[in-house]
Amino acid sequence: MCSSDLGEPVRLQHTTTTRAVNIMAAYSVPFWRSLCLIALCAISLQVHAARDDEADDEMDEVTPEELQMQEIPVDERIFVEKWNEVPYKKSYFTYTDKQIRDKWEYLMRGLKVPYPSAAYMKEQFEKYPFMKEDIEGWNGDYQVLEARSLQVWRKFFAGDFQEAREEGLKLGPIGKIPALFSQLMYAIYLADRQSTKYMMLQDVANQAQEYFDDMEEAADDPAVAPIVASVKLGYAYAIARIAEESPVPVVVARRYIGKIKNSAEEVVEIMPDQPLAHAFRAGVDAGIMRRVGKFTGRMTYGARTTTVEESFADALTLAPDIPIVNYEYANALIYMNRKRDLNEAISYLEKAMKIRPEYSMDALDVMYSYKRLQEVRLYALNFRSFRKFEKLRRKYSKKTDRNLTSIISDPLSMDMLNNPDKYILPEIGRASCRERV
Repeated sequence: MCSSDLGEPVRLQHTTTTRAVNIMAAYSVPFWRSLCLIALCAISLQVHAARDDEADDEMDEVTPEELQMQEIPVDERIFVEKWNEVPYKKSYFTYTDKQIRDKWEYLMRGLKVPYPSAAYMKEQFEKYPFMKEDIEGWNGDYQVLEARSLQVWRKFFAGDFQEAREEGLKLGPIGKIPALFSQLMYAIYLADRQSTKYMMLQDVANQAQEYFDDMEEAADDPAVAPIVASVKLGYAYAIARIAEESPVPVVVARRYIGKIKNSAEEVVEIMPDQPLAHAFRAGVDAGIMRRVGKFTGRMTYGARTTTVEESFADALTLAPDIPIVNYEYANALIYMNRKRDLNEAISYLEKAMKIRPEYSMDALDVMYSYKRLQEVRLYALNFRSFRKFEKLRRKYSKKTDRNLTSIISDPLSMDMLNNPDKYILPEIGRASCRERV
């Protein structure tokens, strides 16, 4: 019953409208508030997408085959071919055994890996027998094993990445870190082709993953935790480097974000004093915002600017002089805020460039900081839309098969973006490899 304007009671008929009113009244106020909130979020997402640099779903960048592929097939011939050399004299960072021992704490300030002494390996091998599995040509002499391990690290520090990988893989789990990080450095900074880079990164992830189950029991042991954390970091870093340059549909189809975020949190939990772990966790959230924006990144994937800022602050407090931490913070500022914090981002790139390297990884990170600075300036001077710049960048790399993070190739230019056909790399004997990625 309700009243008319004249105060007379009027009986309503049970029409569709009436039933709708009754149904609405049956639900609680919080339900309707939630429903309204969902609607507002959907509208906000559309507005954000329209505002956030002309967002698109990137479906035009992928093929059905790429969406079905969970892992990139690896052509083993990439490990037999002669690798490119580092663009500096290796003698700069070729150290004696004594120099390696003396410099070890500084050289490992990012990973915190223990010095591989004979005494250390003997103690850990007795606790965790899996660590002495797969060691080729070893008769049980730990002094000999220490010498072999130092030889692998020496090659890694100098930049002999191909030899460090080959010899490191012969030492089982204890040789995995210098071997796989040698492969990571080569893939990211020295490989000419995007296809080769992706296959090498996938192989790093595959090899690291082989030891996950065995290492589980050692994760809580402070003496071995740095090794466990570094292997897991190598896995996550490899996947993240593939994901950051892949179209969003591929990233979603291969579940990259979940794998990367879970690994990032796990590594920090295992090694809270490892600077690269904190920097990586921060970079993961910033990378998500790079691809889908702040709103979608937060609502869908839990990526937060506070995590980025706090984790980079932790990393820079633990080790302020690591080049990659500084240049990744510069990247994060751009990914989160586009041009708003451009000057601050450039200052961190310049800081990374000024750090004096003591070994190969730092040297290559410094060189890439300079190349990345050229890209950032290209974006700042020629693009209003960050997403448009990113999309052209991905299309150029896919069209030409060029590795954009290689420090032995020219910095990106507008001519490259506008005329990619001029820069397509010639076909090689592994023609099918490019098609598979």
